Amino acid sequence: MLRNTHPFKLNENPFGESLPEQIAKYILEKIIKDELHPGDKIVEEYIAQELNTSRAPVREALYLLQIDNIVERIPRKGTLVKSFTDYEIREYTEVMIGLIQMALDFTKEKWTPNTLQSLDEKFTVMSNMFHARELLGYQESSSLLTNYIFEVAGNKALSKFYYESVYILNVFAKVKWTKETMIKFHPKMENMVILIKENQINRAKDIIPNLLLETLNS
Repeated sequence: MLRNTHPFKLNENPFGESLPEQIAKYILEKIIKDELHPGDKIVEEYIAQELNTSRAPVREALYLLQIDNIVERIPRKGTLVKSFTDYEIREYTEVMIGLIQMALDFTKEKWTPNTLQSLDEKFTVMSNMFHARELLGYQESSSLLTNYIFEVAGNKALSKFYYESVYILNVFAKVKWTKETMIKFHPKMENMVILIKENQINRAKDIIPNLLLETLNS
């Protein structure tokens, strides 16, 4: 049974997320925090009561987690937590590195004064959060900037793969990141944005592996 160890408020549309996506994040956060362990049973009714919602979005949230191989449905046992190790987080991170690098490739010749201005505006928001040491706001603004790279890339298939897995890493960042992580991350992110603005896309791509992998060790 889930333990309500911290408050959780469902929002109508945070950063474009559906209600099932929010609930999936909530469950995933508990797994990452070791509040739910491999083999634990997840009961729709308990989650619905805990979050004051109906069972339908909870069922869809569990389906999303099943697609990502986080939970499994076993006949006569219900929905159980599968293992979710640091190794698996690293695998997601390595896949994300490749996706972002491919997205940057697709942005070549697509950076116009307007798109560069939008990129700069998003980075300004990030920088403001960084200087204010607002960790959660920084993570969210960083995610929006990365989303924008995929928007400029304009490849629907690539974006689909990205959005299917990025929420797992976003939850991981929410749980594991510290202000020290942000301090290490920000200069590299700034350098990447500068290189994009200078149309040095290949050099911007070279930053991505260290940018993401270093966060795993923070």
